[in-house]
This record gives sequence, structure tokens and C-alpha cells, in this order.
Amino acid sequence: MTKVDIFTTTEGLEIICSMLSNIGHNSLVIQDSADFEDFLEGKYGAWDYLDCELMKLRDIETTITLYLPDTEEGRERLREIHKNLEKLKTSDVHKALGRLEVSTENLPDENWETSWRKYYNPIKIGKKLLVCPPWEIPDIKDRETILIDPGMAFGTGIDETTRLCLEALENTVMPGHSVLDIGCGSGILAIGALKLGAASALGVDTAVDAVKSAKQNAELNKIFDRVDFVFGNAVDIITEKHDIVCANISADVIIDLASDFSRYMMTGSVLILSGIIEEREQDVISTMLDLGFTLCDRKEENGWVCLVMTH
Repeated sequence: MTKVDIFTTTEGLEIICSMLSNIGHNSLVIQDSADFEDFLEGKYGAWDYLDCELMKLRDIETTITLYLPDTEEGRERLREIHKNLEKLKTSDVHKALGRLEVSTENLPDENWETSWRKYYNPIKIGKKLLVCPPWEIPDIKDRETILIDPGMAFGTGIDETTRLCLEALENTVMPGHSVLDIGCGSGILAIGALKLGAASALGVDTAVDAVKSAKQNAELNKIFDRVDFVFGNAVDIITEKHDIVCANISADVIIDLASDFSRYMMTGSVLILSGIIEEREQDVISTMLDLGFTLCDRKEENGWVCLVMTH
């Protein structure tokens, strides 16, 4: 595995990330000194302290990091990155995008591809579900097993926001229900809903890797005939209404999408919202109440909140 660091500026992030996305790189790690200023200005809420890692951001050079396989395909992608950066250098006459240099480091494949597996163990969720990786399936008879190989997608069941959503689904799903998951990640919520008795599920995500991972997980769970995962924006794709709508994303994205949720719901439908930090809970609730939604339930775990609403 090859670690690739691209050095740029805050102004260059959007341009270079777009360039990388166009050639197939959507899984990126970004470090930017502007994040430190945003924390100081309170753009990410109030903080009681700044830890050592955050303090390091103050003087760091803006860096985009990605990982490539140590194969001919990976080397070809690296050459393509160099070629695109050279084009940007030529057009960036005022050097607003920084030095646009690349640093590479070879990493043992085991560090990236397999060592993380020891931290991903079966986990019981609610009273009915068991989420586990396909390489470790315990013999537990009284729970529905969800097999999840997350790959690069978000949503393994280990994080609080996903657990809260699955618990809300356990209390909501009825036989015959149709479920919509906006921002499906690994597909775990749609798959979990089907394991709990839903008749059909649809997942939508704006990340190609997420949709690919979700489809693979549907195959693992042998429910691919009752679920579909689609790449794109929900507002451009979804036309039908569903009994349950899930959105495990973030407070800001939920607020941006708030006026669209009712389009996907019928009388009696349930909306499950998660990925909300406790400090932003009231912002989300106020927005949804103003749009005519009713708050039915609220659960919190380690500062993360899940809301259950009807319209």
C-alpha cells in the first residue's frame, strides 16, 4: 500500500479534491490549518479545551492524503495524479494553490488491509440484532444476524449513531413496511430493517464507494432481491413514498434536507434522524417542528442523539 500526501492550501482543497474525485479517489483524509482557526472562532461549537492533536493543526501545511494499492493500477493512478497536478501548477500563476507537491510512503499491506479486523467484533444491538463481520459469525440463535464488511464506507454498527438508528428501527419496523435510507453508507440500516421484517428497502448515497459496499453487504446477507442501493442525491432520485425514512448523516445536512423529507413520507410514516451531536439537537428539532413534524422519541448515547418523528 502506498500513502500519498498532496501539499496545497485551503484555497486549493476544493479544486484538488474535485480533481481526485474525477479520477476515482473519493476516500481522502484532509488536514488544514484553517480548521484550527474555525475552532477558535467557534464555528464547530463551544469547546472547553484544545487537545495536543488539535494544537498541531495551527502550523500544519494543508495536506490531502489518500492510499493506493502497490500494483500497476495503483502506480498508473499515481502517474495520473502527478500529471493533473502539473496542469494545475501551470494554470496557478499566483500560487494560490500552494506548492502542489506529492510525497509517497510505502506501507505494509497488513497495516491497512487486515490489521483493523481485530478491532471489529460481533456486537449485540437492541433485543433482536447481532452485527458481525463475515469472517467471524458466532452461533447465536435468538438474534437476527447482519453481516457487514464495511470496506471504506461508514456504518458498522460500532458507532453510536448507527446503533441508535438500528434500535429505533427495531421499535418501528412492522411486517410489510418499505424503508428509505438517505446516506446509506455500508447499507446497514436498510439491511437491518429487512432483517427486522420490512418488505423492501432503498438506500441512497452520494459516495460511489458507499453504494458499492452496500450492494456487496446485501449479497452477503442474501437479501439483494428486496433492497436497492443507488448513487446520487435523494431529491433527484426518489419519487415513491415509504413507511420509514432514515437519515443518519449530520445536523447540518439534516437541516438542509429537512423540507424534502415529507416528500418521501405518507400519512403515518416515521422519520428517524441520527448523526446529531447533542449541541445541535435543538437546531434540528426547531427546524423539523417548524415544518410540521412531531417529535415522538429521543435517545442519546455519548453525546450523540437520535430523533424519531412523524409528519
